[in-house]
Amino acid sequence: MEKTLKTGEIGKLAAESRFTYGGLEWVVLAHNPQKKAVLVLAADVLKTESGETRYMPFDEENKNDFAASSVRAFLNGDFLEELAAAGADKEAFLPLALDLTSDDGLKDYGIDKVTIGIYTDQIYREFRNIIPPASDWHWTATPFSTARNGYEHLVRNVYSSGALGRNIAYFGNRGVRPLCVLKSDILVSFNEDEVKERTPSFGEMIAKAIAQGVQEAFSDAGEIGGEEPEEAAPAEEPQAATDQPDGEGEASALYARFAALKRAGFTEAQALELVSGKGK
Repeated sequence: MEKTLKTGEIGKLAAESRFTYGGLEWVVLAHNPQKKAVLVLAADVLKTESGETRYMPFDEENKNDFAASSVRAFLNGDFLEELAAAGADKEAFLPLALDLTSDDGLKDYGIDKVTIGIYTDQIYREFRNIIPPASDWHWTATPFSTARNGYEHLVRNVYSSGALGRNIAYFGNRGVRPLCVLKSDILVSFNEDEVKERTPSFGEMIAKAIAQGVQEAFSDAGEIGGEEPEEAAPAEEPQAATDQPDGEGEASALYARFAALKRAGFTEAQALELVSGKGK
């Protein structure tokens, strides 16, 4: 049976959800609500039209510094153009910072900021539990060690089993699995069976509740002939945010507690801390 694709904002998809953008299937790894950004990974290594792995060397000159590698040039050049030709908006991609610390802890290669990259050992380990297995071996951006330590050719890679290994940079028998950061409000295609709706974080709900409360307060104040405000109720002890069964009700309850604490004389910062459960 043919799948029916739906369209929606990527920011509303939970981690592990699969979606299509720029003609490629991706997996959501994590959200950064403050930056309105979503970290995503290709669902598999890149394939040819016939379904074969697109093998390529990490670097044609056999160097293990990702910032100067031929695979980086491909991802941010020809591959980005391929995504754009398939409908992706280049402005939808946000900068991705990759820590190129070597496997043995040397920081010679620094931090590289790219539009499209591949995961480092550190990123791979952080999301290992939710990263779907790939169909073939592929490169990471992490060097085994660095040139000053006598290792300028070895790069870490991931086997199809998911285990980590290493190989020589100019070897062309490894695949590539793109990693990037997308704006959370872009529209992507997905199958409902392959996604879960993301639940807003506690901090997001507080911010939304406060914003709604402020808007309502200004709206009420602007009404001509409105009733006199009632006497402020005494502050109550903040309760757990999970008391409300749904997100909207929870947001309203959070703002009510926040407002009550403000009326009782707490500063905005103190009220936020108490509502979030961090206050003593």
